[in-house]
Amino acid sequence: MRIVAADDDEQMSRVLERCLRTWGYEAVLARNGHDAWQILKRSDSPRLVILDWDMPGLSGVDVCRLLRSTPHGRDVYVLMLTGRQEKSDVIQALECGADDFLAKPFHVRELQLRLAKGVRDSTRAREGPRSLSGAPPAGSTLDGKYRLEKQVAKGGMGSIWLGVHLALGVNVAIKFMDPALAEKDDFASFEREARAAAQLRNEHIVRIYDHGMDREGQPYLVMEYLGGESLGARLERRGTLTPEEVALVAEQTARALTEAHGRGIIHRDIKPENIFMVDDPERACGFCVKLIDFGLADPAGTTFGANGLLAGTPHYLSPEYLGGAIAPDSMLDLWSLAVTLFYAATGTLAFDGETVNDLYHRLLDERPPVPSTFNPALGPGFDAWFAKACHRDREQRYPTAAALSAALTAACNQINPSPAKIVRSPDTNVATEVDLRTPTAPASGSEAEAREHGPT
Repeated sequence: MRIVAADDDEQMSRVLERCLRTWGYEAVLARNGHDAWQILKRSDSPRLVILDWDMPGLSGVDVCRLLRSTPHGRDVYVLMLTGRQEKSDVIQALECGADDFLAKPFHVRELQLRLAKGVRDSTRAREGPRSLSGAPPAGSTLDGKYRLEKQVAKGGMGSIWLGVHLALGVNVAIKFMDPALAEKDDFASFEREARAAAQLRNEHIVRIYDHGMDREGQPYLVMEYLGGESLGARLERRGTLTPEEVALVAEQTARALTEAHGRGIIHRDIKPENIFMVDDPERACGFCVKLIDFGLADPAGTTFGANGLLAGTPHYLSPEYLGGAIAPDSMLDLWSLAVTLFYAATGTLAFDGETVNDLYHRLLDERPPVPSTFNPALGPGFDAWFAKACHRDREQRYPTAAALSAALTAACNQINPSPAKIVRSPDTNVATEVDLRTPTAPASGSEAEAREHGPT
């Protein structure tokens, strides 16, 4: 897409040209108002223009008024760029027909987002609205690299599509942000997800291959395509998991969190919908866990985010974070994982409330639930594990994902639903067959070598 950038300041003109080319646009430069008008008065002129307010010959306001007087000018999106800061200036810019107003100095990301909005609005004016998901239509090509096949999921942040990498001929998952969110600060979550996942190299974390904006300004992520379903979908379709399956979900998710926490990355939204169970007949129980959606991921120790707003899903947040007493850290992910595993084993939310405030006070005032009261097959070992994992005093909880998972594996080994099972310790690559016909005590570190069968 071509964009006219009109500014008499040579340095600013170079900045605009470089940014536009970096974002995939074709820059058409004008060094004064007269040159800008000569370009824009043509019926085939670009449909988006950045106008500096104060230019020799014709001001940006004059150019905008002239443009709006032409038949084609009504469909051109005008972004007024100026060092003026007064409210009266904003009013004057809007009165002359400008669609948006950006004051100098500005952040280049803000400029990119405003241009993306302008592209979307001008495209809708010519072609009508896109799909509600914000994604291009099925069968279209994204940035010349990916062909969109079909939408496979829809969530609060946007939609996920099955795509094909045209050069490699392999399936990929393409995540588009909802257009309404793309115009707000939520766009930063897409960049967070890409940066966070790009740092992580673990078989239990979804791989991010590419990210950017398409020519219509729609943000997207390209990820590995996963065959299977989320833990949430599995529970809804099939009911609770067996203790063996719960232990394996815990073990594999713990591996992902150990990698993330080791790099100072906090997921902040561990829940059944963000734990994906990939079909894998070569593994115990036939699945491989992948931790997905790092859209809320933040380095450890940072604040709650823009405007101090709470991020995450309230039912899976720890009381100290829900109450705003502490910034997100690894202990938040461990709490969320424990609550997720409680739900997987019992089919019931561990903590609930009619409002966030009600939920918070229940966390503070009521005793934690006992898993075996919802699923008697779980037994006292599982109860003790959950009581420690979600202890009100964070100092009494498991300190790491590996410790939480190892304790749960030991608790599940005391349950007797089948003659034998395979469980793994998150601290080793050793598969151990455990005879469950005789309950055993939780294994200590010195007992981990019992009945080893070699590396997996």
